Amino acid sequence: MAMEYLWLGFAVWLGFTAQAVTGFGSMVIAVSLGSLMFSIPSLLPILVPLNIFMTGGMAWRLRRQTDWSLLTTMILPLMILGMGAGIWLLDSLPPTWLKTGFALLVLWFSSRELLKLYRRQQIAARPDWWQRLWMFFAGIAQGLYGSGGPLLVYGISSRQLDKATFRATLVSVWFVLNSLYSVVMLIQGRVQPVALTILACLPVLYLAVKMGDWLHHRVDERQFKLGICLLLIFSALAMLVG
Repeated sequence: MAMEYLWLGFAVWLGFTAQAVTGFGSMVIAVSLGSLMFSIPSLLPILVPLNIFMTGGMAWRLRRQTDWSLLTTMILPLMILGMGAGIWLLDSLPPTWLKTGFALLVLWFSSRELLKLYRRQQIAARPDWWQRLWMFFAGIAQGLYGSGGPLLVYGISSRQLDKATFRATLVSVWFVLNSLYSVVMLIQGRVQPVALTILACLPVLYLAVKMGDWLHHRVDERQFKLGICLLLIFSALAMLVG
């Protein structure tokens, strides 16, 4: 058990460091790595509340860079609706289906990001209805896996937001959605049994935020994303064969 929780601490550290650098990635990385040792439903009551501690402070610090119109009129309404559907599906789908579905999602997202990094291509503009559809799907993924980031990033990538606005807006999305999700899990009684594990992860989270902020201003984001994508592909393949 000790080795499993050390692995969980590593997954939390890497995931939340990545989010501090780019504005997303904490949950998809932490769930990808954590699911190699734990089931996805058992990870969510730990990782979703942890996300609040990180994104709350960041959302406040970055509030002036947030695209509030995009956040309040498009992203949050559609993702909250989708998240409700995802939470309902979470108790209906077999664990093996959840793990396979998440592995395929991570594999698709990581491969797509690698292709973008390799080609350095500009993303074509997409109509509003197309973006809204992917925001809803992102909400479903948020409810199922606590990881709506890949689909949301795909949905809004054609908006050509600058790096700072993109990061700040996504951080605010995760703060609101994970706060709501944590309330749901508290009502379900899923957070209380893992409260000590959440507290034990807080120092790891603090170190991740500090390191991520430092890296955000000093490292080449393209190289950082390349390393993360390769790690996610490895994790997804391990989930599929495990």
